[in-house]
Formats: sequence, structure tokens, C-alpha cells
Amino acid sequence: MGQAQSKRISDDEIACITLWRFSRGDSTGQHRHGFDITVVPVTGGTFDVTSPEGQVTHMVQQRGRSYSRSAGVAHEVTSTTDYEAVFLEIELKHP
Repeated sequence: MGQAQSKRISDDEIACITLWRFSRGDSTGQHRHGFDITVVPVTGGTFDVTSPEGQVTHMVQQRGRSYSRSAGVAHEVTSTTDYEAVFLEIELKHP
């Protein structure tokens, strides 16, 4: 298992946009989101999402079909995709 690669694309007072790239088995590590996020899958792919308590949920991303999560969500994201999986993560900075 490797570390997923992240590249900060933009970071200003409104939003932080990060490009994520995963090879099969790559992971983000456990983390908690401090802001509401929107994820935009570039390639689509499959992932295991593990809660801090160890509960694993299998997730399928569809290319171009965005979804959102509220601030405070905590998890680790691990790719189970056989090809490079890529998505944009947009953190919305607001009070």
C-alpha cells in the first residue's frame, strides 16, 4: 500500500482545490475534513472508505458525477481500482 498523491491546484479565501491520484492500494491515511467538501471524479473508480472505528464501506465513483460531504467527516480512502483513479476535492471555506 502506498500513499495517494495530492497536488494543491488552488487555495484562496473561498475554496481549496486538490487533485488526488491513486494507484491500486494507495491510501489517503485517516483524516478529518475541516470544511464541507465536493468531490468531482475525473476517471471514476472504486474505493474502500474506512471509518476511524474500522468500519469499511465500498464506494464507486462515476466519472464526472460529483458528490458532497459535510465538514467533520473522518475516514481513510483506499483505491481498489485496477487503473489510476483521479478526482478533484473542493473544500468550501465558510464560517
